[in-house]
Amino acid sequence: MRKSIIWLLLAAMLIAPMSVAAAFNEEGYPIVDETLTLRAVQYQLENQQVDFDNLWFYTELEKKTGIHIEFEPIKDGDWQTKTNLMFASGDYPDLIIGGATGTVDVEEYGVAQGILIPLEDGIEQYMPAYKERLPLNNANASIPSSDGHSYFIGNLTAQNINHDGNHFINKTWLDKLGLEIPTTIDELTEVLRAFKTGDPNGNGEADELPMTAADLIHQTQGVYTHFASFGVPLNRFVYAAVDANDSVYFIGDAPGFRAANEWLHTLYAEGLLDPESITQDSNVWGAKMNAGQSGYTTYLRLINTALQPEIAEQFVSIIPPKAEGFDVQVPVILELPTQGALLTIANEHVPETLRWLDAQFETETMLQSINGPLYEGAPIEPTLGLNAETGKYEVLSVPENNGLYSVVPVTHGQFFAPGDYYFDIFTLPPHRIERAGYAKDYADAGVLEPASFYYLYKLVKPSNDEAQELARLFAQIETFMKESISNFIVNGVTDESWATFESQAQSLGTADYVGLYQKAYDAYLAANK
Repeated sequence: MRKSIIWLLLAAMLIAPMSVAAAFNEEGYPIVDETLTLRAVQYQLENQQVDFDNLWFYTELEKKTGIHIEFEPIKDGDWQTKTNLMFASGDYPDLIIGGATGTVDVEEYGVAQGILIPLEDGIEQYMPAYKERLPLNNANASIPSSDGHSYFIGNLTAQNINHDGNHFINKTWLDKLGLEIPTTIDELTEVLRAFKTGDPNGNGEADELPMTAADLIHQTQGVYTHFASFGVPLNRFVYAAVDANDSVYFIGDAPGFRAANEWLHTLYAEGLLDPESITQDSNVWGAKMNAGQSGYTTYLRLINTALQPEIAEQFVSIIPPKAEGFDVQVPVILELPTQGALLTIANEHVPETLRWLDAQFETETMLQSINGPLYEGAPIEPTLGLNAETGKYEVLSVPENNGLYSVVPVTHGQFFAPGDYYFDIFTLPPHRIERAGYAKDYADAGVLEPASFYYLYKLVKPSNDEAQELARLFAQIETFMKESISNFIVNGVTDESWATFESQAQSLGTADYVGLYQKAYDAYLAANK
Protein backbone atom coordinates (compact mmCIF):
# COMPACT_ATOMS: atom_id res chain seq x y z
CA MET A 1 0.00 0.00 0.00
CA ARG A 2 2.82 2.41 0.91
CA LYS A 3 4.63 1.76 -2.34
CA SER A 4 1.42 2.29 -4.35
CA ILE A 5 0.84 5.65 -2.67
CA ILE A 6 4.42 6.72 -3.39
CA TRP A 7 4.07 5.84 -7.08
CA LEU A 8 0.77 7.75 -7.31
CA LEU A 9 2.46 10.80 -5.83
CA LEU A 10 5.40 10.50 -8.23
CA ALA A 11 3.05 10.08 -11.18
CA ALA A 12 1.27 13.24 -10.14
CA MET A 13 4.60 15.05 -9.95
CA LEU A 14 5.48 14.00 -13.49
CA ILE A 15 2.12 15.16 -14.86
CA ALA A 16 1.65 18.38 -12.89
CA PRO A 17 4.20 21.18 -12.46
CA MET A 18 6.48 20.70 -9.48
CA SER A 19 5.29 22.65 -6.45
CA VAL A 20 7.33 25.72 -5.58
CA ALA A 21 7.65 27.95 -2.58
CA ALA A 22 6.14 31.43 -2.74
CA ALA A 23 9.58 33.04 -2.56
CA PHE A 24 11.04 30.92 -5.38
CA ASN A 25 12.65 32.70 -8.33
CA GLU A 26 12.69 30.60 -11.51
CA GLU A 27 15.35 32.82 -13.07
CA GLY A 28 18.19 34.83 -11.67
CA TYR A 29 19.58 35.00 -8.15
CA PRO A 30 18.97 34.56 -5.33
CA ILE A 31 16.92 31.45 -5.96
CA VAL A 32 14.84 32.15 -2.84
CA ASP A 33 14.10 35.47 -1.14
CA GLU A 34 14.53 34.00 2.32
CA THR A 35 17.17 31.47 3.36
CA LEU A 36 16.07 27.93 2.62
CA THR A 37 17.79 25.10 4.48
CA LEU A 38 18.14 21.68 2.87
CA ARG A 39 19.56 18.54 4.45
CA ALA A 40 22.16 16.62 2.42
CA VAL A 41 23.92 13.32 3.03
CA GLN A 42 27.42 13.93 1.63
CA TYR A 43 29.96 11.37 0.43
CA GLN A 44 33.46 12.00 1.79
CA LEU A 45 36.78 10.50 0.76
CA GLU A 46 38.34 8.35 3.45
CA ASN A 47 41.66 10.20 3.48
CA GLN A 48 40.34 13.77 3.33
CA GLN A 49 39.06 16.00 6.13
CA VAL A 50 36.57 18.45 4.64
CA ASP A 51 34.59 21.01 6.64
CA PHE A 52 31.62 21.12 4.27
CA ASP A 53 29.55 23.43 6.48
CA ASN A 54 32.22 26.15 6.41
CA LEU A 55 33.83 25.49 3.04
CA TRP A 56 34.47 28.74 1.18
CA PHE A 57 32.84 27.40 -1.99
CA TYR A 58 29.54 26.60 -0.28
CA THR A 59 29.41 29.78 1.79
CA GLU A 60 29.82 31.81 -1.41
CA LEU A 61 27.19 29.68 -3.13
CA GLU A 62 24.77 30.33 -0.28
CA LYS A 63 25.29 34.09 -0.62
CA LYS A 64 24.43 33.80 -4.30
CA THR A 65 21.48 31.40 -4.11
CA GLY A 66 19.99 31.92 -0.65
CA ILE A 67 20.08 28.16 -0.06
CA HIS A 68 21.84 26.73 2.97
CA ILE A 69 22.87 23.08 3.14
CA GLU A 70 23.16 21.07 6.35
CA PHE A 71 25.78 18.50 5.37
CA GLU A 72 25.89 15.05 6.93
CA PRO A 73 29.24 13.61 5.73
CA ILE A 74 29.71 9.86 5.46
CA LYS A 75 33.19 8.48 4.90
CA ASP A 76 33.85 6.18 1.96
CA GLY A 77 34.34 3.11 4.14
CA ASP A 78 30.93 3.59 5.78
CA TRP A 79 29.06 4.88 2.75
CA GLN A 80 27.26 1.76 1.57
CA THR A 81 26.31 0.56 5.05
CA LYS A 82 25.08 3.92 6.32
CA THR A 83 23.16 4.89 3.19
CA ASN A 84 21.40 1.52 3.18
CA LEU A 85 20.51 2.00 6.84
CA MET A 86 19.28 5.50 6.05
CA PHE A 87 16.94 4.17 3.37
CA ALA A 88 15.69 1.46 5.72
CA SER A 89 15.06 3.94 8.55
CA GLY A 90 12.61 6.11 6.64
CA ASP A 91 14.52 9.21 7.75
CA TYR A 92 15.51 10.55 4.34
CA PRO A 93 17.55 13.69 3.61
CA ASP A 94 16.44 16.16 0.96
CA LEU A 95 19.29 15.13 -1.28
CA ILE A 96 22.21 12.74 -1.47
CA ILE A 97 25.48 14.09 -2.82
CA GLY A 98 27.79 11.40 -4.12
CA GLY A 99 30.23 13.66 -5.91
CA ALA A 100 32.45 11.75 -8.30
CA THR A 101 32.48 8.51 -6.32
CA GLY A 102 29.59 7.85 -3.93
CA THR A 103 26.72 5.79 -5.36
CA VAL A 104 23.46 4.26 -4.17
CA ASP A 105 21.31 1.52 -5.69
CA VAL A 106 18.87 3.47 -7.89
CA GLU A 107 17.18 0.31 -9.12
CA GLU A 108 16.26 -0.62 -5.56
CA TYR A 109 15.61 2.78 -4.01
CA GLY A 110 14.32 4.52 -7.12
CA VAL A 111 12.69 2.00 -9.45
CA ALA A 112 11.51 -0.52 -6.84
CA GLN A 113 10.84 1.48 -3.68
CA GLY A 114 10.19 4.94 -5.07
CA ILE A 115 12.27 6.72 -2.42
CA LEU A 116 14.35 8.54 -5.03
CA ILE A 117 12.60 11.05 -7.29
CA PRO A 118 12.67 10.86 -11.12
CA LEU A 119 14.36 14.07 -12.28
CA GLU A 120 13.98 14.32 -16.05
CA ASP A 121 11.06 16.79 -15.96
CA GLY A 122 12.77 18.94 -13.36
CA ILE A 123 16.00 18.95 -15.36
CA GLU A 124 14.07 20.13 -18.41
CA GLN A 125 12.51 23.03 -16.50
CA TYR A 126 15.04 24.09 -13.89
CA MET A 127 18.54 23.03 -14.99
CA PRO A 128 19.46 24.79 -18.27
CA ALA A 129 23.24 24.58 -17.80
CA TYR A 130 23.19 20.87 -17.06
CA LYS A 131 20.52 20.14 -19.69
CA GLU A 132 22.60 21.73 -22.46
CA ARG A 133 25.57 19.43 -21.81
CA LEU A 134 23.64 16.27 -21.14
CA PRO A 135 23.48 15.03 -24.77
CA LEU A 136 27.15 15.76 -25.52
CA ASN A 137 29.32 12.73 -26.26
CA ASN A 138 26.26 10.57 -25.58
CA ALA A 139 26.88 11.19 -21.87
CA ASN A 140 23.18 10.73 -21.05
CA ALA A 141 23.01 7.19 -22.44
CA SER A 142 23.96 5.51 -19.17
CA ILE A 143 21.83 7.62 -16.82
CA PRO A 144 18.26 6.26 -17.28
CA SER A 145 17.36 3.27 -15.12
CA SER A 146 15.52 0.14 -16.21
CA ASP A 147 12.16 1.98 -16.03
CA GLY A 148 13.43 4.78 -18.29
CA HIS A 149 13.52 7.42 -15.55
CA SER A 150 16.59 9.41 -14.53
CA TYR A 151 17.09 9.33 -10.78
CA PHE A 152 20.38 11.19 -10.51
CA ILE A 153 22.26 14.24 -11.74
CA GLY A 154 25.41 13.05 -13.45
CA ASN A 155 28.97 13.76 -12.43
CA LEU A 156 31.50 13.58 -15.26
CA THR A 157 35.00 14.87 -15.87
CA ALA A 158 36.22 13.98 -19.34
CA GLN A 159 39.92 13.15 -19.18
CA ASN A 160 40.63 10.92 -22.20
CA ILE A 161 41.58 8.04 -19.92
CA ASN A 162 40.91 4.33 -20.30
CA HIS A 163 42.38 2.54 -17.26
CA ASP A 164 43.02 2.99 -13.55
CA GLY A 165 45.99 0.92 -12.39
CA ASN A 166 49.01 2.13 -14.34
CA HIS A 167 52.28 0.24 -13.90
CA PHE A 168 55.32 2.13 -12.61
CA ILE A 169 58.89 0.97 -12.02
CA ASN A 170 61.72 2.69 -10.20
CA LYS A 171 64.01 3.79 -13.03
CA THR A 172 66.57 5.17 -10.58
CA TRP A 173 66.98 1.68 -9.13
CA LEU A 174 67.18 0.13 -12.58
CA ASP A 175 69.89 2.56 -13.63
CA LYS A 176 71.91 2.00 -10.46
CA LEU A 177 71.85 -1.76 -11.02
CA GLY A 178 72.44 -1.51 -14.77
CA LEU A 179 69.09 -3.08 -15.65
CA GLU A 180 66.67 -2.46 -18.51
CA ILE A 181 62.94 -1.88 -18.21
CA PRO A 182 61.35 -5.37 -18.14
CA THR A 183 58.86 -6.28 -20.85
CA THR A 184 58.06 -9.84 -19.77
CA ILE A 185 57.10 -11.41 -16.46
CA ASP A 186 60.31 -13.45 -16.44
CA GLU A 187 62.36 -10.29 -16.90
CA LEU A 188 60.35 -8.51 -14.22
CA THR A 189 60.88 -11.34 -11.76
CA GLU A 190 64.65 -11.12 -12.24
CA VAL A 191 64.52 -7.35 -11.80
CA LEU A 192 62.61 -7.73 -8.53
CA ARG A 193 65.22 -10.22 -7.30
CA ALA A 194 67.93 -7.71 -8.11
CA PHE A 195 66.00 -4.99 -6.27
CA LYS A 196 65.89 -7.22 -3.19
CA THR A 197 69.60 -8.02 -3.04
CA GLY A 198 71.32 -5.09 -4.71
CA ASP A 199 70.64 -2.29 -2.18
CA PRO A 200 69.28 -0.02 -4.93
CA ASN A 201 68.20 2.69 -2.48
CA GLY A 202 71.79 2.87 -1.26
CA ASN A 203 71.17 3.03 2.47
CA GLY A 204 73.10 -0.13 3.28
CA GLU A 205 70.02 -1.80 4.74
CA ALA A 206 67.95 -4.66 3.38
CA ASP A 207 64.72 -2.64 3.59
CA GLU A 208 63.77 -2.65 -0.09
CA LEU A 209 60.28 -3.82 -1.05
CA PRO A 210 60.78 -4.87 -4.68
CA MET A 211 57.02 -4.82 -5.37
CA THR A 212 54.26 -3.37 -3.21
CA ALA A 213 50.53 -2.76 -3.43
CA ALA A 214 47.81 -1.02 -1.44
CA ASP A 215 45.46 -3.83 -0.44
CA LEU A 216 44.26 -6.82 -2.43
CA ILE A 217 41.38 -5.47 -4.49
CA HIS A 218 41.95 -1.76 -5.09
CA GLN A 219 41.51 -0.95 -8.78
CA THR A 220 44.43 1.50 -8.78
CA GLN A 221 47.04 0.22 -6.35
CA GLY A 222 45.82 -3.26 -5.42
CA VAL A 223 47.30 -6.68 -6.09
CA TYR A 224 44.46 -7.32 -8.55
CA THR A 225 46.07 -4.94 -11.07
CA HIS A 226 48.92 -7.40 -11.69
CA PHE A 227 46.66 -10.14 -13.03
CA ALA A 228 46.50 -8.14 -16.28
CA SER A 229 49.95 -9.43 -17.26
CA PHE A 230 48.43 -12.92 -17.51
CA GLY A 231 45.51 -11.88 -19.71
CA VAL A 232 43.15 -11.61 -16.72
CA PRO A 233 41.31 -8.25 -16.56
CA LEU A 234 40.50 -8.75 -12.89
CA ASN A 235 38.40 -6.02 -11.32
CA ARG A 236 36.71 -5.85 -7.95
CA PHE A 237 33.36 -4.67 -9.29
CA VAL A 238 31.89 -7.63 -11.21
CA TYR A 239 34.37 -10.57 -11.24
CA ALA A 240 33.36 -11.10 -14.84
CA ALA A 241 34.58 -9.90 -18.20
CA VAL A 242 33.55 -9.83 -21.87
CA ASP A 243 35.78 -11.46 -24.49
CA ALA A 244 36.33 -10.41 -28.10
CA ASN A 245 33.29 -12.45 -29.18
CA ASP A 246 30.93 -10.64 -26.78
CA SER A 247 30.77 -13.65 -24.49
CA VAL A 248 30.67 -13.04 -20.74
CA TYR A 249 32.89 -15.26 -18.58
CA PHE A 250 33.68 -15.69 -14.90
CA ILE A 251 37.09 -14.17 -14.20
CA GLY A 252 38.21 -17.26 -12.29
CA ASP A 253 37.81 -19.25 -15.52
CA ALA A 254 40.27 -17.06 -17.41
CA PRO A 255 43.12 -19.21 -18.81
CA GLY A 256 45.81 -17.18 -17.02
CA PHE A 257 44.12 -16.97 -13.63
CA ARG A 258 45.95 -19.91 -12.06
CA ALA A 259 49.30 -18.87 -13.54
CA ALA A 260 48.89 -15.34 -12.13
CA ASN A 261 48.27 -16.70 -8.64
CA GLU A 262 51.27 -19.02 -8.93
CA TRP A 263 53.54 -16.12 -9.94
CA LEU A 264 52.30 -13.93 -7.10
CA HIS A 265 52.97 -16.76 -4.66
CA THR A 266 56.53 -17.03 -5.98
CA LEU A 267 57.02 -13.34 -5.29
CA TYR A 268 55.48 -13.66 -1.83
CA ALA A 269 57.56 -16.71 -0.92
CA GLU A 270 60.80 -15.04 -2.03
CA GLY A 271 60.05 -11.77 -0.23
CA LEU A 272 59.75 -9.91 -3.53
CA LEU A 273 56.13 -8.89 -2.88
CA ASP A 274 55.63 -6.79 0.24
CA PRO A 275 53.80 -9.30 2.50
CA GLU A 276 51.54 -6.52 3.78
CA SER A 277 50.32 -5.70 0.26
CA ILE A 278 47.21 -7.82 0.70
CA THR A 279 46.00 -5.93 3.77
CA GLN A 280 47.61 -2.48 4.00
CA ASP A 281 45.69 0.65 3.04
CA SER A 282 46.82 3.42 0.72
CA ASN A 283 48.21 5.52 3.57
CA VAL A 284 50.61 2.77 4.66
CA TRP A 285 51.49 2.09 1.03
CA GLY A 286 52.20 5.80 0.52
CA ALA A 287 54.44 5.95 3.58
CA LYS A 288 56.54 3.07 2.25
CA MET A 289 56.74 4.66 -1.18
CA ASN A 290 57.85 7.98 0.30
CA ALA A 291 60.41 6.21 2.48
CA GLY A 292 62.16 5.14 -0.73
CA GLN A 293 61.45 1.43 -0.23
CA SER A 294 59.50 0.46 -3.34
CA GLY A 295 60.66 -0.60 -6.78
CA TYR A 296 57.51 -1.63 -8.65
CA THR A 297 53.85 -0.74 -8.11
CA THR A 298 50.68 0.51 -9.79
CA TYR A 299 49.11 3.94 -9.35
CA LEU A 300 47.13 6.58 -11.25
CA ARG A 301 49.94 8.99 -12.05
CA LEU A 302 53.04 10.63 -10.57
CA ILE A 303 52.18 14.36 -10.53
CA ASN A 304 49.89 15.78 -7.82
CA THR A 305 49.63 12.57 -5.81
CA ALA A 306 50.52 11.25 -2.38
CA LEU A 307 54.10 10.75 -3.59
CA GLN A 308 56.75 13.26 -2.61
CA PRO A 309 58.22 14.91 -5.74
CA GLU A 310 61.67 13.43 -5.15
CA ILE A 311 60.13 9.95 -4.98
CA ALA A 312 57.87 10.45 -8.00
CA GLU A 313 60.90 11.50 -10.04
CA GLN A 314 62.39 8.04 -9.59
CA PHE A 315 59.53 6.23 -11.32
CA VAL A 316 58.50 5.82 -14.96
CA SER A 317 55.37 4.39 -16.51
CA ILE A 318 55.72 1.04 -18.25
CA ILE A 319 53.48 -1.25 -20.25
CA PRO A 320 52.52 -4.22 -18.03
CA PRO A 321 55.09 -6.98 -18.57
CA LYS A 322 53.69 -9.91 -20.54
CA ALA A 323 53.51 -13.44 -19.15
CA GLU A 324 54.53 -16.14 -21.63
CA GLY A 325 51.55 -17.61 -23.44
CA PHE A 326 49.14 -14.80 -22.59
CA ASP A 327 48.19 -11.40 -23.97
CA VAL A 328 48.09 -8.55 -21.48
CA GLN A 329 44.53 -7.40 -20.69
CA VAL A 330 44.19 -4.30 -18.53
CA PRO A 331 40.65 -3.58 -17.25
CA VAL A 332 39.14 -0.72 -19.23
CA ILE A 333 37.14 2.11 -17.70
CA LEU A 334 34.69 4.23 -19.64
CA GLU A 335 34.12 7.90 -19.01
CA LEU A 336 30.50 7.65 -17.88
CA PRO A 337 28.60 9.88 -15.48
CA THR A 338 28.50 8.83 -11.87
CA GLN A 339 25.77 9.82 -9.39
CA GLY A 340 26.53 13.43 -8.55
CA ALA A 341 23.28 14.11 -6.71
CA LEU A 342 19.95 12.38 -6.01
CA LEU A 343 16.74 13.73 -4.47
CA THR A 344 14.42 11.85 -2.15
CA ILE A 345 10.68 12.01 -1.54
CA ALA A 346 11.40 13.92 1.67
CA ASN A 347 12.38 16.94 -0.43
CA GLU A 348 9.60 19.54 -0.40
CA HIS A 349 11.61 22.01 -2.47
CA VAL A 350 12.55 20.13 -5.61
CA PRO A 351 12.64 23.13 -8.00
CA GLU A 352 14.79 25.14 -5.60
CA THR A 353 17.12 22.18 -5.10
CA LEU A 354 17.53 21.62 -8.83
CA ARG A 355 18.26 25.30 -9.40
CA TRP A 356 20.85 25.18 -6.59
CA LEU A 357 22.49 22.21 -8.30
CA ASP A 358 22.37 23.90 -11.69
CA ALA A 359 24.04 27.01 -10.28
CA GLN A 360 27.07 24.81 -9.67
CA PHE A 361 27.17 23.79 -13.34
CA GLU A 362 27.65 27.36 -14.55
CA THR A 363 31.08 27.23 -16.12
CA GLU A 364 33.19 29.39 -13.80
CA THR A 365 31.48 28.13 -10.67
CA MET A 366 31.93 24.53 -11.72
CA LEU A 367 35.59 24.95 -12.66
CA GLN A 368 36.31 26.61 -9.32
CA SER A 369 34.61 23.77 -7.44
CA ILE A 370 37.36 21.36 -8.47
CA ASN A 371 40.33 23.62 -9.27
CA GLY A 372 40.07 26.37 -6.67
CA PRO A 373 39.30 30.11 -6.81
CA LEU A 374 39.42 32.14 -10.00
CA TYR A 375 39.28 35.59 -8.42
CA GLU A 376 40.73 37.37 -5.40
CA GLY A 377 38.82 37.21 -2.14
CA ALA A 378 39.10 33.51 -1.34
CA PRO A 379 41.10 32.19 1.63
CA ILE A 380 43.90 31.24 -0.80
CA GLU A 381 45.36 32.96 -3.82
CA PRO A 382 43.64 32.21 -7.15
CA THR A 383 44.62 28.78 -8.43
CA LEU A 384 42.56 29.06 -11.63
CA GLY A 385 42.92 31.60 -14.41
CA LEU A 386 41.66 32.53 -17.87
CA ASN A 387 44.38 32.54 -20.55
CA ALA A 388 43.85 35.56 -22.78
CA GLU A 389 45.68 33.94 -25.71
CA THR A 390 43.90 30.60 -25.75
CA GLY A 391 40.59 31.80 -24.34
CA LYS A 392 40.61 28.76 -22.06
CA TYR A 393 40.64 28.43 -18.31
CA GLU A 394 43.74 26.84 -16.85
CA VAL A 395 45.20 25.80 -13.52
CA LEU A 396 47.70 28.33 -12.20
CA SER A 397 48.89 26.34 -9.22
CA VAL A 398 48.05 23.30 -7.10
CA PRO A 399 48.35 23.81 -3.32
CA GLU A 400 50.54 21.31 -1.51
CA ASN A 401 49.15 18.55 0.71
CA ASN A 402 45.77 18.52 -1.02
CA GLY A 403 45.17 22.08 0.17
CA LEU A 404 42.30 22.62 -2.27
CA TYR A 405 40.06 20.57 0.01
CA SER A 406 40.15 23.42 2.54
CA VAL A 407 38.34 25.80 0.17
CA VAL A 408 36.49 23.83 -2.53
CA PRO A 409 34.81 20.39 -2.64
CA VAL A 410 37.07 19.06 -5.44
CA THR A 411 35.69 15.58 -6.27
CA HIS A 412 32.99 15.82 -3.59
CA GLY A 413 30.87 18.35 -5.48
CA GLN A 414 28.98 18.76 -8.74
CA PHE A 415 30.86 18.56 -12.04
CA PHE A 416 29.56 17.65 -15.49
CA ALA A 417 31.93 18.18 -18.39
CA PRO A 418 31.68 15.90 -21.45
CA GLY A 419 34.68 16.11 -23.77
CA ASP A 420 33.11 18.29 -26.48
CA TYR A 421 32.40 20.95 -23.87
CA TYR A 422 35.33 20.52 -21.53
CA PHE A 423 38.21 20.55 -23.99
CA ASP A 424 36.87 23.71 -25.63
CA ILE A 425 36.91 25.74 -22.44
CA PHE A 426 39.65 24.24 -20.28
CA THR A 427 43.36 23.48 -20.57
CA LEU A 428 43.95 20.28 -18.68
CA PRO A 429 46.47 20.58 -15.82
CA PRO A 430 49.76 18.70 -16.05
CA HIS A 431 48.62 15.75 -13.94
CA ARG A 432 45.60 15.21 -16.21
CA ILE A 433 47.77 15.47 -19.32
CA GLU A 434 50.16 12.98 -17.74
CA ARG A 435 47.41 10.43 -17.19
CA ALA A 436 45.93 10.93 -20.65
CA GLY A 437 49.37 10.19 -22.06
CA TYR A 438 49.50 6.88 -20.23
CA ALA A 439 46.05 6.03 -21.59
CA LYS A 440 47.28 6.63 -25.15
CA ASP A 441 50.38 4.51 -24.51
CA TYR A 442 48.28 1.59 -23.27
CA ALA A 443 45.84 1.88 -26.17
CA ASP A 444 48.67 2.04 -28.70
CA ALA A 445 50.31 -1.00 -27.11
CA GLY A 446 47.10 -3.02 -27.49
CA VAL A 447 47.01 -4.14 -23.84
CA LEU A 448 43.42 -3.16 -23.03
CA GLU A 449 40.68 -5.74 -22.53
CA PRO A 450 38.50 -6.15 -25.68
CA ALA A 451 35.28 -4.89 -24.07
CA SER A 452 35.25 -2.78 -20.95
CA PHE A 453 33.90 -4.33 -17.77
CA TYR A 454 31.93 -1.08 -17.46
CA TYR A 455 29.36 -2.60 -19.85
CA LEU A 456 28.50 -5.08 -17.12
CA TYR A 457 29.21 -2.77 -14.20
CA LYS A 458 27.45 0.38 -15.44
CA LEU A 459 25.59 0.06 -18.73
CA VAL A 460 23.49 -3.11 -18.74
CA LYS A 461 20.02 -2.76 -17.21
CA PRO A 462 18.84 -6.06 -15.74
CA SER A 463 15.37 -6.19 -14.22
CA ASN A 464 15.14 -5.43 -10.54
CA ASP A 465 14.75 -9.12 -9.67
CA GLU A 466 17.72 -10.04 -11.83
CA ALA A 467 19.76 -7.18 -10.36
CA GLN A 468 19.01 -8.42 -6.87
CA GLU A 469 20.06 -11.93 -7.82
CA LEU A 470 23.26 -10.59 -9.38
CA ALA A 471 23.96 -8.64 -6.19
CA ARG A 472 23.37 -11.75 -4.07
CA LEU A 473 25.67 -13.85 -6.23
CA PHE A 474 28.28 -11.10 -6.35
CA ALA A 475 28.42 -10.85 -2.56
CA GLN A 476 29.20 -14.57 -2.33
CA ILE A 477 31.61 -14.57 -5.25
CA GLU A 478 33.46 -11.50 -4.01
CA THR A 479 34.11 -13.04 -0.59
CA PHE A 480 35.11 -16.34 -2.18
CA MET A 481 37.50 -14.72 -4.66
CA LYS A 482 39.17 -12.50 -2.10
CA GLU A 483 39.72 -15.44 0.24
CA SER A 484 40.87 -17.75 -2.56
CA ILE A 485 43.33 -15.30 -4.10
CA SER A 486 44.77 -14.37 -0.70
CA ASN A 487 45.20 -18.05 0.13
CA PHE A 488 46.82 -18.82 -3.23
CA ILE A 489 49.29 -15.94 -2.84
CA VAL A 490 50.28 -16.84 0.69
CA ASN A 491 50.14 -20.65 0.54
CA GLY A 492 50.60 -21.43 -3.14
CA VAL A 493 48.51 -23.35 -5.66
CA THR A 494 48.39 -27.14 -5.84
CA ASP A 495 46.33 -29.38 -8.10
CA GLU A 496 44.21 -30.22 -5.08
CA SER A 497 43.61 -26.62 -3.98
CA TRP A 498 42.88 -25.66 -7.58
CA ALA A 499 40.30 -28.43 -7.96
CA THR A 500 38.68 -27.27 -4.73
CA PHE A 501 38.59 -23.71 -6.06
CA GLU A 502 36.88 -24.77 -9.29
CA SER A 503 34.36 -26.93 -7.44
CA GLN A 504 33.47 -24.22 -4.92
CA ALA A 505 33.18 -21.59 -7.66
CA GLN A 506 30.70 -23.76 -9.50
CA SER A 507 28.68 -24.43 -6.34
CA LEU A 508 28.43 -20.70 -5.67
CA GLY A 509 26.54 -20.21 -8.94
CA THR A 510 29.15 -18.65 -11.17
CA ALA A 511 27.39 -20.16 -14.20
CA ASP A 512 24.12 -18.46 -13.18
CA TYR A 513 26.04 -15.25 -12.52
CA VAL A 514 27.55 -15.28 -16.00
CA GLY A 515 24.20 -16.25 -17.56
CA LEU A 516 22.39 -13.27 -16.03
CA TYR A 517 25.08 -10.89 -17.19
CA GLN A 518 25.10 -12.44 -20.67
CA LYS A 519 21.34 -11.94 -20.94
CA ALA A 520 21.59 -8.31 -19.85
CA TYR A 521 24.59 -7.66 -22.11
CA ASP A 522 22.87 -9.20 -25.14
CA ALA A 523 19.84 -6.98 -24.47
CA TYR A 524 22.11 -3.95 -24.24
CA LEU A 525 23.80 -4.78 -27.55
CA ALA A 526 20.43 -5.30 -29.24
CA ALA A 527 19.13 -1.98 -27.95
CA ASN A 528 22.22 -0.08 -29.08
CA LYS A 529 22.77 -1.40 -32.59
